[in-house]
Amino acid sequence: MRDVIKFSLLFLMIILLSACTPRPHEIHFDEEDCDYCMMTISDRRFGAEIVTQKGRVYKFDDLHCLKGFMDEKKVEEKNIHSTWVIDFSVSEKLIQIENSFLFYDKDLQSPMGSNVAAFGVKDSLESYRTIHNLGIEMEWEEFLRSK
Repeated sequence: MRDVIKFSLLFLMIILLSACTPRPHEIHFDEEDCDYCMMTISDRRFGAEIVTQKGRVYKFDDLHCLKGFMDEKKVEEKNIHSTWVIDFSVSEKLIQIENSFLFYDKDLQSPMGSNVAAFGVKDSLESYRTIHNLGIEMEWEEFLRSK
């Protein structure tokens, strides 16, 4: 009986600890609003999230809004656990921004005009580039410094 109680307590602790781990949340397109511009998040090829150290998730409809939110220091950088973005080639799939490949193309027509798409795989970006060869690849830090 004592072993069952120990096992149950251990199991409960594991569940509680995993529930507290900061992680991204699914974006509910056409239902949730951007935490920066307050417009409904609707384009499944774009979108982003900031997850804080405490697990609060801020959702955005475009990298333009995420950047504006960060520029205005709505959350201090030290309080950011992770930053996520939708993989342009896999609709609605969130990937960590540090593991993404960003591509700017004026013809992308993102919701708020950043016209930047994120790709989770370099080959996907290259495939897109062969079709739309006017764009440029950029690093996350380069995007943050842009106007």
